Amino acid sequence: MADEVVIVGAGPAGLACAAALRARGQASIILEATDSIAASWHGHYDRLHLHTSKAHSFLPGRPMSVNFPRYPSRLQVIEYLEEYARAQELEIRLHKRVTFVQRAGDWAIGIHDGEQYHASNVIIATGLSHTPVKPRWAVETSFAGTVMHSSEYRNAASLNVGKVLVVGFGNSAGEIALECASAGLDVAMSVRGPVNVVPRDLLGMPSATIAIAQRHLPPRLVDACNAPLLRLRYRDLASLGLRRADRGPLATMVERGRTPLIDIGTIAAIRRGDIKVFPAIAGLAGSTVQFEDGRSLDCDAIVLATGYIPALDRVLPDISSMFPGTSRPQRGDLHPHGDGLYFCGFNPATTGLLRQIGIEAEAIAGSISSRVRSVRP
Repeated sequence: MADEVVIVGAGPAGLACAAALRARGQASIILEATDSIAASWHGHYDRLHLHTSKAHSFLPGRPMSVNFPRYPSRLQVIEYLEEYARAQELEIRLHKRVTFVQRAGDWAIGIHDGEQYHASNVIIATGLSHTPVKPRWAVETSFAGTVMHSSEYRNAASLNVGKVLVVGFGNSAGEIALECASAGLDVAMSVRGPVNVVPRDLLGMPSATIAIAQRHLPPRLVDACNAPLLRLRYRDLASLGLRRADRGPLATMVERGRTPLIDIGTIAAIRRGDIKVFPAIAGLAGSTVQFEDGRSLDCDAIVLATGYIPALDRVLPDISSMFPGTSRPQRGDLHPHGDGLYFCGFNPATTGLLRQIGIEAEAIAGSISSRVRSVRP
């Protein structure tokens, strides 16, 4: 007999979907590959904090603790998610790594040990940050020092080096570079392309609060409204060695899938000279990094803050036929083919990913409840 709902992944998206379904009287099973819920949060670097306010960063039915600061730490987010799962009495099965989800009448869900589940509805909730991306040169390098992805980085002390190069200019890159500079390391960043920078707080309030107030406006109009304030705040990006993107933060996120740097002090550290900025890497020789503008830098370690991919092909062997040329659903498409296969947590948002996940979970739960009612006698 098929289960009505199986959820793949016990991160925030999986928990939110299960809780939203439970609130509608609908049972579900969450399958998690690792030994804990919120596995990605357990693996993030130590000093990570939410970049969006706790007031907008909770899952359906349960706000974050009043005792948490405005921007909760990694450990506080883990505490919240673990308590959320307990309070919602969610059925979570650990050590269940899903190897395929395929149509077989209903949906067949294969587990690494040969076990199978069958469900009328499946929610893929494995998240945007599933598989680290590493440039080819970083995989094939003979660099004399340490090369690691940001997913392997824990803190500045654990690097045990004096000179570090951080590759990238997303939130992980900015925060890791800032931490290393604060720890007294000689820090540089390699920034390949044009950037968008948004302060975490603007006019005394979280930038996400402003984004929520503007959420119904077209992205390019929002960017046009915010541009004067951002230019006043970051008017000197070019003098810092950074190229401003030709589109604003929201349009770039919606149209190109690239998130802005939410600045918590990185730009000020660059202005002070605590973090040096270089362009893209042209090559490596021993412990020397050569850049496209002809400059070079000796360093002991390279941290690749080069992002992640969802890697949906790991669970969906038919991904190329499901989504030709893209390997993922279009932005905002939670139920692409109307066939009981849903996707939650794959839409980055300036209003906060946890908030966005909650919105998606409620929509998915409503859709599944309607589907279940329509087939019940």
